[in-house]
Amino acid sequence: MAAAMAVGVLVAAPGSAEASMTYCDWDPLVAVVTPAGHIVPLYDSVWTSSVVDLGLPLETTTVSRVYDRWGRPETLVNVEIYVPTGLLLRYSTLDEVTTGLLGSGTVLAHAYGTSGAPTYLHFVLNEA
Repeated sequence: MAAAMAVGVLVAAPGSAEASMTYCDWDPLVAVVTPAGHIVPLYDSVWTSSVVDLGLPLETTTVSRVYDRWGRPETLVNVEIYVPTGLLLRYSTLDEVTTGLLGSGTVLAHAYGTSGAPTYLHFVLNEA
């Protein structure tokens, strides 16, 4: 499915003079259990502008219990995504954490980054 999606994006992508994200890679699923016992699947995706720039992510996820201003428990999620530099050249990435593979679910956090440097994403899962 990922290969078919990548080919579709490549065919539909505008010419090289325009900015677009055309290639994606992702780490395996991370399951977060909230204080209420809900299991939230998290996927991280790394999008790059060229198939040559392989965005192979290395992810670290930490969670901690926090409380909102009314004292209700929430889950603070901190994700660090590191993409090694390819062919000794740095390139831009779009890093996302979603509830579905390849961004198919809810986008919980996203940020632009650069290969060779970690990108940090933070978000809170409420208990509702």
